[in-house]
Amino acid sequence: MIMAKRERLTTAKKTASREDKLRRLGNNYREYTGAEVSVQHAYLKFKINQEERGNSPQTLAFYDRFYKKFVSFINESLNDTPENCPIDIMTQDGFQLFFMKSLGDVSQQTVNSYLRGYRAFGNFCEEIGLLDGFKCPIKEVEPPMKQVYTDKELKKLLIKPDIRDFTDFRDFAIINLLLSTGARTNTLLNIQLKDVDLENGYIIFNTTKAHKVVSVGLEKKCKDTLTEYISYWRSGGDIEPTDYLFCNIYGEQLTRGGLSTTIAHYNKHRGVEKTSIHLFRHTFAKNWITSGGDIISLAKVLTHSDLDMVKHYSNLYGGDVKAEIEEHSTLSKLRTSSGQTIATKRNNT
Repeated sequence: MIMAKRERLTTAKKTASREDKLRRLGNNYREYTGAEVSVQHAYLKFKINQEERGNSPQTLAFYDRFYKKFVSFINESLNDTPENCPIDIMTQDGFQLFFMKSLGDVSQQTVNSYLRGYRAFGNFCEEIGLLDGFKCPIKEVEPPMKQVYTDKELKKLLIKPDIRDFTDFRDFAIINLLLSTGARTNTLLNIQLKDVDLENGYIIFNTTKAHKVVSVGLEKKCKDTLTEYISYWRSGGDIEPTDYLFCNIYGEQLTRGGLSTTIAHYNKHRGVEKTSIHLFRHTFAKNWITSGGDIISLAKVLTHSDLDMVKHYSNLYGGDVKAEIEEHSTLSKLRTSSGQTIATKRNNT
């Protein structure tokens, strides 16, 4: 049993003494072993490291969700606390499996999500010398195919509203931009007016998951819509170039919750039950692939740092390229020579 194998940190005096040493020590852990550092203290250092790396609030929240589940596991399955439990428990035989089983009856995707947080935490602890030989294999599974927005639904969403209605026209412009670029929610919310180059037909994404600045071309319909929106609602008066492109009725930056609420209302008001903002990204990727776009360019537009995700999109929607196969395959272009037809008879038995 794991509980029998590890050395417990038993006294409050010893714990306090260890934590005081670590506070004075800062980031220099090399004189300490994983048996001398608590899970709680290691996680605090991990969080600080993630913040210093400039990770997004969403990524930090993801790690906090993992840690909350990890703490529950320590409390309920190990009958211990993160303040007292030593971090080296993560290298004990069977510990990862024990943690996975504690998650209960959940999908493999959910298990993998928690394991990614577990792996990132464990790898950090190994990097700073608190763990030795940490491994976290993850059994990758293909997520189910998402039902993207259909052409019929998109036609409903792209009926141009009255420009005098601010929220409707703003939401119309947002959906145009999502379908034109496949932008993530956080990227969209942080676009400033100075990032939009209508003259040359480009938009700059300064806030991306890969922490890269990306210039993306605007499709003509999207460019025309943004031109109307900016001219009517986001120019003149006291509006500054650093103001956000998509704001609320008070001129303030839209929040994630505010964006989700307004798009859900916009969609349902037009008879479209799907309300996911991220689904516009999947719709963009699917249409790119099924129309013959290459995955290298798609990865650049979607600001992916590698090709893994766009390969996933390609695998998901590969079944939708039947027409392209019919048109472009080598076999379809070759004329078959006529020859003797061999007739077969079915025996009636």
